[in-house]
Amino acid sequence: MKPINIAGFTIIETMLFLGISGMLILGILVGTGSSINVQRYRDSVTSLQSLLQNQFSEVSNVRNDSLLNVCNGVGNQPRGQSKCVILGKLITTSDNKTILIKTIIGTIPPPPSVLDDVLSLRQYNIQKSPLAEETYAVEWGSSLATPSGATKKFSMLVLRSPSSGIIRTFMKDNEVVTSDDQMRQLLAEPLALKQEVKLCIDSNGLLTGNSMAIILKANSTSASGIETVGDGNGC
Repeated sequence: MKPINIAGFTIIETMLFLGISGMLILGILVGTGSSINVQRYRDSVTSLQSLLQNQFSEVSNVRNDSLLNVCNGVGNQPRGQSKCVILGKLITTSDNKTILIKTIIGTIPPPPSVLDDVLSLRQYNIQKSPLAEETYAVEWGSSLATPSGATKKFSMLVLRSPSSGIIRTFMKDNEVVTSDDQMRQLLAEPLALKQEVKLCIDSNGLLTGNSMAIILKANSTSASGIETVGDGNGC
Protein backbone atom coordinates (compact mmCIF):
# COMPACT_ATOMS: atom_id res chain seq x y z
CA MET A 1 0.00 0.00 0.00
CA LYS A 2 1.34 3.41 -0.98
CA PRO A 3 1.69 6.02 1.83
CA ILE A 4 -0.81 8.87 1.74
CA ASN A 5 0.79 12.38 1.60
CA ILE A 6 -1.26 15.05 3.44
CA ALA A 7 -0.49 18.64 2.37
CA GLY A 8 0.00 21.18 5.19
CA PHE A 9 2.22 23.80 6.78
CA THR A 10 5.36 23.02 8.60
CA ILE A 11 5.93 24.34 12.11
CA ILE A 12 8.31 26.99 10.77
CA GLU A 13 5.81 28.16 8.17
CA THR A 14 3.07 28.35 10.81
CA MET A 15 5.30 30.37 13.13
CA LEU A 16 6.21 32.74 10.32
CA PHE A 17 2.54 33.21 9.44
CA LEU A 18 1.55 33.92 13.04
CA GLY A 19 4.49 36.26 13.53
CA ILE A 20 3.75 38.32 10.42
CA SER A 21 0.02 38.43 11.22
CA GLY A 22 0.77 39.58 14.75
CA MET A 23 3.03 42.36 13.48
CA LEU A 24 0.35 43.54 11.05
CA ILE A 25 -2.31 43.56 13.75
CA LEU A 26 0.03 45.40 16.13
CA GLY A 27 0.77 48.00 13.46
CA ILE A 28 -2.94 48.55 12.87
CA LEU A 29 -3.61 48.92 16.61
CA VAL A 30 -0.71 51.34 17.10
CA GLY A 31 -1.80 53.43 14.11
CA THR A 32 -5.40 53.51 15.33
CA GLY A 33 -4.29 54.45 18.84
CA SER A 34 -2.14 57.29 17.52
CA SER A 35 -5.01 58.65 15.44
CA ILE A 36 -7.32 58.56 18.45
CA ASN A 37 -4.74 60.39 20.58
CA VAL A 38 -4.29 63.08 17.94
CA GLN A 39 -8.05 63.57 17.69
CA ARG A 40 -8.43 63.73 21.48
CA TYR A 41 -5.68 66.34 21.67
CA ARG A 42 -7.26 68.46 18.94
CA ASP A 43 -10.62 68.15 20.71
CA SER A 44 -9.07 69.47 23.93
CA VAL A 45 -7.72 72.51 22.06
CA THR A 46 -10.99 73.15 20.23
CA SER A 47 -13.06 72.82 23.41
CA LEU A 48 -10.89 75.32 25.27
CA GLN A 49 -11.03 77.75 22.35
CA SER A 50 -14.83 77.46 22.27
CA LEU A 51 -15.04 78.09 26.02
CA LEU A 52 -13.03 81.31 25.72
CA GLN A 53 -14.98 82.45 22.67
CA ASN A 54 -18.30 81.81 24.42
CA GLN A 55 -17.36 84.32 27.13
CA PHE A 56 -17.51 87.11 24.56
CA SER A 57 -20.96 85.98 23.49
CA GLU A 58 -22.19 85.91 27.10
CA VAL A 59 -20.76 89.35 27.82
CA SER A 60 -22.21 90.79 24.62
CA ASN A 61 -25.66 89.30 25.30
CA VAL A 62 -25.70 89.67 29.06
CA ARG A 63 -29.05 89.19 30.76
CA ASN A 64 -29.84 90.99 33.99
CA ASP A 65 -32.71 88.68 34.97
CA SER A 66 -30.85 87.59 38.12
CA LEU A 67 -29.64 91.02 39.25
CA LEU A 68 -31.29 90.64 42.65
CA ASN A 69 -29.06 87.63 43.32
CA VAL A 70 -25.98 88.88 41.52
CA CYS A 71 -25.97 92.22 43.33
CA ASN A 72 -26.27 90.96 46.90
CA GLY A 73 -23.89 93.09 48.89
CA VAL A 74 -24.12 95.96 46.39
CA GLY A 75 -27.22 97.68 47.71
CA ASN A 76 -29.59 94.70 47.34
CA GLN A 77 -32.24 97.06 46.00
CA PRO A 78 -35.45 96.06 44.20
CA ARG A 79 -35.45 95.49 40.44
CA GLY A 80 -35.47 98.78 38.56
CA GLN A 81 -33.91 100.67 41.47
CA SER A 82 -30.58 98.88 41.78
CA LYS A 83 -27.46 100.70 40.65
CA CYS A 84 -25.70 97.41 40.06
CA VAL A 85 -24.98 96.18 36.53
CA ILE A 86 -23.36 93.06 35.13
CA LEU A 87 -20.30 94.16 33.16
CA GLY A 88 -18.47 91.02 32.08
CA LYS A 89 -16.26 88.09 32.97
CA LEU A 90 -12.90 87.43 34.60
CA ILE A 91 -11.12 84.35 33.23
CA THR A 92 -8.05 83.05 35.08
CA THR A 93 -6.16 79.84 35.84
CA SER A 94 -5.82 78.21 39.24
CA ASP A 95 -3.32 75.65 37.95
CA ASN A 96 -2.24 74.38 34.53
CA LYS A 97 -5.46 72.42 34.01
CA THR A 98 -8.34 74.47 35.45
CA ILE A 99 -9.95 77.63 34.07
CA LEU A 100 -11.92 79.79 36.52
CA ILE A 101 -14.68 82.12 35.27
CA LYS A 102 -16.20 84.79 37.48
CA THR A 103 -19.03 87.25 36.72
CA ILE A 104 -18.01 90.90 37.13
CA ILE A 105 -20.42 93.56 38.33
CA GLY A 106 -20.21 97.31 38.92
CA THR A 107 -22.07 100.22 40.42
CA ILE A 108 -23.54 102.86 38.11
CA PRO A 109 -21.69 106.12 38.82
CA PRO A 110 -23.49 109.44 39.25
CA PRO A 111 -23.68 111.71 36.18
CA PRO A 112 -21.89 113.15 34.37
CA SER A 113 -20.23 109.99 33.11
CA VAL A 114 -17.09 109.88 30.97
CA LEU A 115 -17.72 108.92 27.34
CA ASP A 116 -14.37 107.15 26.85
CA ASP A 117 -14.91 103.37 27.18
CA VAL A 118 -12.00 102.62 29.49
CA LEU A 119 -12.42 105.70 31.68
CA SER A 120 -16.13 104.95 31.92
CA LEU A 121 -15.44 101.40 33.12
CA ARG A 122 -13.07 102.69 35.79
CA GLN A 123 -15.95 104.71 37.27
CA TYR A 124 -18.05 101.60 37.84
CA ASN A 125 -15.98 100.31 40.79
CA ILE A 126 -15.85 96.81 39.30
CA GLN A 127 -15.90 93.78 41.57
CA LYS A 128 -16.50 90.05 41.47
CA SER A 129 -20.10 89.01 41.98
CA PRO A 130 -21.03 86.90 45.02
CA LEU A 131 -22.26 84.13 42.72
CA ALA A 132 -20.18 80.95 42.58
CA GLU A 133 -17.49 80.90 39.92
CA GLU A 134 -17.56 78.48 36.99
CA THR A 135 -14.76 75.98 36.53
CA TYR A 136 -13.54 74.21 33.41
CA ALA A 137 -10.96 71.42 33.25
CA VAL A 138 -8.84 71.12 30.10
CA GLU A 139 -9.90 67.85 28.46
CA TRP A 140 -8.09 64.56 27.75
CA GLY A 141 -5.21 65.13 30.14
CA SER A 142 -3.88 68.17 28.27
CA SER A 143 -2.62 71.18 30.20
CA LEU A 144 -1.65 74.83 29.78
CA ALA A 145 2.06 75.60 29.45
CA THR A 146 4.50 78.28 28.37
CA PRO A 147 6.66 77.73 25.25
CA SER A 148 9.43 76.56 27.61
CA GLY A 149 7.11 73.99 29.21
CA ALA A 150 6.49 75.77 32.53
CA THR A 151 3.03 76.04 34.07
CA LYS A 152 1.02 78.77 32.34
CA LYS A 153 -0.79 81.53 34.22
CA PHE A 154 -2.91 84.30 32.76
CA SER A 155 -5.81 86.63 33.47
CA MET A 156 -8.37 87.93 30.97
CA LEU A 157 -10.93 90.55 31.94
CA VAL A 158 -13.71 90.87 29.34
CA LEU A 159 -15.97 93.86 29.95
CA ARG A 160 -18.77 95.48 27.97
CA SER A 161 -18.65 99.26 28.07
CA PRO A 162 -21.97 100.67 29.35
CA SER A 163 -21.35 103.90 27.40
CA SER A 164 -20.82 102.38 23.94
CA GLY A 165 -21.63 98.67 24.17
CA ILE A 166 -18.13 97.84 22.85
CA ILE A 167 -16.32 94.94 24.48
CA ARG A 168 -12.87 95.64 25.91
CA THR A 169 -10.40 92.92 26.87
CA PHE A 170 -7.74 93.57 29.50
CA MET A 171 -5.08 90.89 29.91
CA LYS A 172 -2.23 90.01 32.22
CA ASP A 173 0.28 87.40 31.10
CA ASN A 174 1.97 85.06 33.60
CA GLU A 175 -0.08 86.45 36.49
CA VAL A 176 -3.38 85.53 38.14
CA VAL A 177 -5.69 88.38 39.13
CA THR A 178 -7.71 87.36 42.18
CA SER A 179 -8.90 90.44 44.07
CA ASP A 180 -11.17 93.34 43.19
CA ASP A 181 -8.31 95.79 43.75
CA GLN A 182 -6.15 93.87 41.25
CA MET A 183 -8.93 94.06 38.66
CA ARG A 184 -9.28 97.81 39.13
CA GLN A 185 -5.53 98.18 38.83
CA LEU A 186 -5.64 96.16 35.62
CA LEU A 187 -8.08 98.70 34.14
CA ALA A 188 -5.59 101.46 34.89
CA GLU A 189 -2.63 99.73 33.20
CA PRO A 190 -2.15 101.00 29.60
CA LEU A 191 -0.40 97.76 28.57
CA ALA A 192 -3.40 95.66 29.59
CA LEU A 193 -5.16 96.54 26.32
CA LYS A 194 -2.02 95.83 24.29
CA GLN A 195 -1.12 92.50 25.87
CA GLU A 196 -1.32 89.34 23.74
CA VAL A 197 -1.34 85.98 25.52
CA LYS A 198 -0.20 82.66 24.07
CA LEU A 199 -1.55 79.49 25.70
CA CYS A 200 0.50 76.45 24.72
CA ILE A 201 -1.53 73.24 25.03
CA ASP A 202 0.69 70.44 26.31
CA SER A 203 -0.55 66.99 25.27
CA ASN A 204 1.33 65.33 28.17
CA GLY A 205 2.37 62.40 26.00
CA LEU A 206 -0.72 62.06 23.80
CA LEU A 207 1.36 62.94 20.74
CA THR A 208 4.89 63.89 19.75
CA GLY A 209 6.09 66.92 17.84
CA ASN A 210 4.98 70.54 18.01
CA SER A 211 2.02 71.34 20.24
CA MET A 212 -0.84 73.64 19.27
CA ALA A 213 -1.50 76.97 20.94
CA ILE A 214 -4.41 79.33 21.54
CA ILE A 215 -3.71 83.00 20.93
CA LEU A 216 -5.64 85.62 22.91
CA LYS A 217 -5.27 88.73 20.79
CA ALA A 218 -4.73 92.12 22.37
CA ASN A 219 -7.88 94.18 23.07
CA SER A 220 -10.21 91.62 21.49
CA THR A 221 -13.72 92.94 20.93
CA SER A 222 -15.30 89.66 19.84
CA ALA A 223 -14.81 85.89 19.75
CA SER A 224 -12.69 86.28 16.60
CA GLY A 225 -9.87 87.45 18.85
CA ILE A 226 -9.37 83.88 20.09
CA GLU A 227 -7.42 81.84 17.54
CA THR A 228 -5.57 78.52 17.39
CA VAL A 229 -2.19 77.98 15.74
CA GLY A 230 -0.27 74.79 15.05
CA ASP A 231 1.61 72.80 12.41
CA GLY A 232 4.95 74.22 13.43
CA ASN A 233 3.58 77.61 14.48
CA GLY A 234 2.37 76.43 17.87
CA CYS A 235 4.70 75.76 20.79
